[in-house]
Amino acid sequence: MTSTAPQPRLKKILMLITEDWFALSHFQPLITTLKEVADEVVVGTRSSGRTDEIEALGALVREFDFRRSSLNPFEQAKTVRRLSNLIAEEAPDAIHVVAMQPMVLTALATLIAPRTKVVMHLTGLGFLGISRGRAARIIRPAAMSALGGVLKRDDTWLIAENPDDHGYLAEGGVNVGDRLTILPGAGIDAEQFPPCPVRENGPVTAAFVGRMIRSKGVEVLTEAGRLLKALDIDVGISLYGKADVDNPEAISEARLHEWQDEGLATWHGHVADIAQVWQGGDICVLPSTSREGMPRAVLEAAASARPLIVTDVPGSRHFVRDGIEGFVVPPDDAAALAEAIGRLVKDTSLRAQMGEAARARLVGGFTIDHVRQGIREAYAGLAASSR
Repeated sequence: MTSTAPQPRLKKILMLITEDWFALSHFQPLITTLKEVADEVVVGTRSSGRTDEIEALGALVREFDFRRSSLNPFEQAKTVRRLSNLIAEEAPDAIHVVAMQPMVLTALATLIAPRTKVVMHLTGLGFLGISRGRAARIIRPAAMSALGGVLKRDDTWLIAENPDDHGYLAEGGVNVGDRLTILPGAGIDAEQFPPCPVRENGPVTAAFVGRMIRSKGVEVLTEAGRLLKALDIDVGISLYGKADVDNPEAISEARLHEWQDEGLATWHGHVADIAQVWQGGDICVLPSTSREGMPRAVLEAAASARPLIVTDVPGSRHFVRDGIEGFVVPPDDAAALAEAIGRLVKDTSLRAQMGEAARARLVGGFTIDHVRQGIREAYAGLAASSR
């Protein structure tokens, strides 16, 4: 990425994101970079008790509940009204909105609130983009129309984490022209995830890190574990992540414990120290059945020099090249997933080779410094386009 000329600082940016833990797990580089761009950064988010950690980064926090679990249009209309009030009260120079649902709600809120610059930060298409259910099919056209209405303005900018997600919006009629930045994920500090040596003794562990929801392919992974068990391939499957009860696709804790009782997988719940996960995990598996943005779990494992097995979906396939950093298998195919895991279980040298390639790819273009520079360039472009 090229450097940009200095630009006038904004007085205030209002960053909107669903949960404080999500801001802290993925978007600390964003918050600190926004502090470079603006005198004041206010984060509107729902609190899980960690807002003081956001404030420690130099931002202020306004508690705001996006009601992620509700598809009720009347409830969402109330959320839009509250959001428009928040925007009016804060009177920011720019709004930076993270993830699909807040993007749509903010697009609607800007029809009521005073006009300001808007940066839409797409991190995957979320429930609206991936669900085939009736509710999503009904809501999707209206959501695309709302986004298109805002993003056609010259005082808006789109950030996406892979070109396919931008293409999806373009196919839906959302035209941003060249007011677009593709970021290489949310930013990984490679020094926080040092390369881990290949373990040559003991059983191999295939680890999944992420939310326990169906679209992440957790059910497919446990079925692959069943196939590997039947073939007498000695591999442990470890699941790291919270049961996301507010998500319509959540896998229940009861189901997770059933898998554990069957000996198919071990569920560890939320783990704060992901670097520690990869000291004990040998293979990273992200078997998503639908689109990703640029999956942080894969980037963290890559920084740790672990081989990667992902599915052929947007985001994942933009980082992992089949046969180089790992394997890319068809989504929803437990047999193909089991075969890829089995190959890496049996071949220590291949695990080492692919892990080294994954680390090199991460360092070459997907680090926190690459992401910060992309954010700076986005705001420079926004300033130039909206003069």
